[in-house]
Amino acid sequence: MKWTIHELRKHHRTNNSFEYVLDCNQYLGDDADDLVDISPVNIQGLFSWIQQDKIYLFELKIQCVCTMLCAITLEEVEVPLSFSTTLEFAQEIFDDNTILIEGVTIDLDPYIWAEILIEKPMKVVSKHAYDHYQEDIVKLDLEELIDNNPFAKLKQQ
Repeated sequence: MKWTIHELRKHHRTNNSFEYVLDCNQYLGDDADDLVDISPVNIQGLFSWIQQDKIYLFELKIQCVCTMLCAITLEEVEVPLSFSTTLEFAQEIFDDNTILIEGVTIDLDPYIWAEILIEKPMKVVSKHAYDHYQEDIVKLDLEELIDNNPFAKLKQQ
């Protein structure tokens, strides 16, 4: 969702809440290999303008369902996400949390996608990942250990 700075200043006291649905499928790709699909992202928020610092604050509640690959079986697993975040925009950088406004518009969509990437788990495991899991333990006898040990040949020389 895009706003102009003029719009934000005009509506910051009267109509500062918003709600919309974002389609993030355009962002899927190289950023997250384990993220297969994402449902439409429901976003509710409020914005405010702090005049003395010329800062635009967006307080967001984000909800979506990410489809990720299981770390063991590569099955698809649905992961619901629901979190709150605050984005701070300004025309001058005050600290590490401030996002610089380039031009006269603020586009929230790429920053919301970045927040989703931060909030998603690093890996997921499906409920049935260990159902057919079998561990094979190979034991070598002394001769095999000596034959396969590259350091044994050094000892003989």
